[in-house]
Amino acid sequence: MIKVMVMIKRKPGISHEEFCKHYEEVHAPLALKLLPTIGKYVRNHVVTLPGTEEPGFDCITEFWYDDMEGVQASLDTLNSDAGQVIRDDEATFMDKDKQIVLLVDERETK
Repeated sequence: MIKVMVMIKRKPGISHEEFCKHYEEVHAPLALKLLPTIGKYVRNHVVTLPGTEEPGFDCITEFWYDDMEGVQASLDTLNSDAGQVIRDDEATFMDKDKQIVLLVDERETK
């Protein structure tokens, strides 16, 4: 199982609540529609504990794929003309300069 993890920071001037709402109501449904090779898609919205400093990101997103071919198919779509709609949407609420993308080999102990 291959997983892509993305740490995402919201754009300046957007509240954390606005970021989460847009991600859940607009961006996530769009991604699911355009990227059919995603096996599982989870958004982990960061919660800041009272009295602590806000972390450097607002969400840790996880995409699971059966294999590297599925990852490549998503990348191909994202970099194509069809993926422009996702790139345009990301530009409205994500600070892409602060985004961290990790490709990991997930191992689970049961």
